[in-house]
Amino acid sequence: MKILFLNRLDRYWEGKVEELARAFPEHSFISYSSDSDPKAHISDAEVIVKGNLSQADLDKARNLRMVVVPWTGVDGLPLERLRERGVIVSNTHENAEVVAERAVALALAVTGRVVELHNDLAQGVWLGRPSNKEATWYSIIGKRCSVLGLGKIGQAIAKLISGFECEITGFKRTSGGEFPYVKRVTDDIHDAVRAGDLVFVALPLTKKTAGIIGSDLLSQMKGKYLVNVSRGRVIEEQALYDALKSGTLAGAAIDVWYEYPSSDRPATLPSRYPIHRFSNVVMSPHVGSWSVESMHSMVNGALKNIESFLLKGRPEEEIDLDELY
Repeated sequence: MKILFLNRLDRYWEGKVEELARAFPEHSFISYSSDSDPKAHISDAEVIVKGNLSQADLDKARNLRMVVVPWTGVDGLPLERLRERGVIVSNTHENAEVVAERAVALALAVTGRVVELHNDLAQGVWLGRPSNKEATWYSIIGKRCSVLGLGKIGQAIAKLISGFECEITGFKRTSGGEFPYVKRVTDDIHDAVRAGDLVFVALPLTKKTAGIIGSDLLSQMKGKYLVNVSRGRVIEEQALYDALKSGTLAGAAIDVWYEYPSSDRPATLPSRYPIHRFSNVVMSPHVGSWSVESMHSMVNGALKNIESFLLKGRPEEEIDLDELY
């Protein structure tokens, strides 16, 4: 079997791939580290490791049996076409605790006005002296919190904020599951949003969740804080801007965006709207998983999926291609 790595490998990746190759010498492991043009092997690869795969590349991959995404989100793949072809898609959830940590850090930063007051003090301006700004910040201790999405990241967020004695309401579209840190679970997203003063978004991006948080839901968030570590397009871009501009939202902390840099546009703002100008917005450049520990864990998870597929014909973690997550 030919396993093709189309992601760029660092030394940790290389070492782990070499270990796997030694354990399975009957299979071929091809990457940019071992081949100057690994994409030339797409046509006969049976496993491809890549977070983003174009329709054109998929059409070339005639022997493809599995795609391995070395992180959680799979919205960079042509999922419906993969489902039609019966191709398995696997991902990893080893980044859940680190993304949750980032979510809580963002929440504390926006409610505590950390970035805003840092910027003020860098100009010699002290909170309340002599500015006319309200001289307080917002503690999350004992506050009502809503977690939209109770997958592994959402559950990890709930676990962390439970340490602040928060009363947690979770939104989950389907029934089932045990959530020890969540006081109440609802399948009504409006109910969930109303229940929290601080709203965490940890939903996967699917056809059902794209734009699920629009002007209607945001209008119900008067005085609330919003933290998004899922995907930008889960929240309608203009509706988010309008809710901030109108003062409906007390603040927002965001790690996932609408505009991303590219090779021809390496420096770019993260939204078509001037969200970056609001003092009550904390921005992070989609680095929720980018701790050293998390990156290594995701490599390990991806290779465990490959190993399981080689031994058993199925990966340890597999996407439900009917639900698309």
